[in-house]
Amino acid sequence: MLRSCVSALVACVLLLLSPAARSASPEGVRIVVGYTAQGFASAPEVEGQFDAALVAKIEPLRADVLRLNSGDPTLALALLRADPRVRYAELDGIVHALRVPNDEYLATQWSIMKTRAEQAWDLSVGSPQVVVAVLDTGVDPEQADLRGKLVAGYDYVNNDQDPSDDNGHGTAVAGIVAANSDNQIGVAGYCWACRLMPVKVLGADGTGFASGLAQGIIWATDHGARVLNLSLGGSVEDATLAGAAQYAWLHGVLVVAAAGNEGGLAVDYPAAFPNVLSVGASDTNDRLYDFSNRGARVAAPGENSTTARGGGYVSFLGTSSATPVVSGIAALAFSLVPQATPAQVEQALETTAVPIPGVATGRVDAYAALQALAPDLATPAPASGAELAQPSGGNASTAGAARRTKVVRGRLYRGQNANVVVTTHAGQLKASVTLRNARRVTVRLRLVTAGRIAASAHGKGGATLRTAVGARKYRLFVSADSLKRLAFVLTISYP
Repeated sequence: MLRSCVSALVACVLLLLSPAARSASPEGVRIVVGYTAQGFASAPEVEGQFDAALVAKIEPLRADVLRLNSGDPTLALALLRADPRVRYAELDGIVHALRVPNDEYLATQWSIMKTRAEQAWDLSVGSPQVVVAVLDTGVDPEQADLRGKLVAGYDYVNNDQDPSDDNGHGTAVAGIVAANSDNQIGVAGYCWACRLMPVKVLGADGTGFASGLAQGIIWATDHGARVLNLSLGGSVEDATLAGAAQYAWLHGVLVVAAAGNEGGLAVDYPAAFPNVLSVGASDTNDRLYDFSNRGARVAAPGENSTTARGGGYVSFLGTSSATPVVSGIAALAFSLVPQATPAQVEQALETTAVPIPGVATGRVDAYAALQALAPDLATPAPASGAELAQPSGGNASTAGAARRTKVVRGRLYRGQNANVVVTTHAGQLKASVTLRNARRVTVRLRLVTAGRIAASAHGKGGATLRTAVGARKYRLFVSADSLKRLAFVLTISYP
């Protein structure tokens, strides 16, 4: 029997199945029938010759999902494939979960440093308008580090509107993409101002139907997701999934999928589809883990500390863990440049990747990707999420014989930057920033000229930067690791 064994690449120390958990494995035989443009209207007539029940209609793909109540499925497939109104007929594949053992919880997030995410956050920490759909086992809405991050989702396992996680894999994936930051608990997601859309396509035992995954892709696309994270895969190509991936691409949605955990020379499906960005898993030394399939377009750190179902945190290992790293960076890119296309974001990720063996391009670099996508944003105009204000007595700018001083008061909120332009002569520049009532929040100063960072500094509650400058124009950025509204005072002394 043909199977599209799409497998969620699970790797999580606490991801253990309850013996009493209800299996999501199918009962009976399900068939997916794809029709021609003219033939779809005749679907009831075509299907009426079989003892079958209609399970679902996937109208954008002109496909029906049937459950055979009796009869030989091989004969049914042969008859359907012989009908000129039918494009394809295939058994509905079983999707299931795999695991990579990992018994150590790592409290550090080395992938953040490896991908230069902290520098990328100085350009953007994301936008609440950018939604990443996690097509998986669901997401735990009570996880403290994901609270307030979820938009409405759907459950294609139980066919209801409660995509809660009864396995754990989806919650771990979601945390890597967009866990809250600056909440003094847990971990930081890559796009921690973005929102998450849970779409449940795998059940409590990590299994589900390929048709359910296809429905989930279309549903997430139609409901506003910009990025779809598919930490799942299998070795058999599936026509329904191919159509769903193409549907997402044509609607401006980037699909990111795991390469697979079999240690093979080819990536799994749906990662192998041409309009899907495939992701392998790399280690701290920028080499692919032995379990990671070769041939993906990019690689990303394959071990991440992340959120666990039921509270707490886990170390999550596998290409399932690497994939949401790329999804999170892609979401940062769409936040920075809302009009970007999936092709443009893919190009930025691939052309700036650090070359490593085993993948087509290399290991992703978040900061370089954002700069490549929007090089002018190395020195952007003041962000809409930041306010710069003059002090009550006017902007304190004094010109002495050799130096000038500028004092700016402003506010940072929703993870945005503020920036100030200064034109200097040759000499020494000193800049100090202080946050009001936010001593535990990290604040950063970045001095940029000609698209390059000339100097930087950071500290808790405040920071001071000192550097030699030339006779040119500089832009000084202020940013903070917080989504809260923060007041700051910036003092710049320069020649």
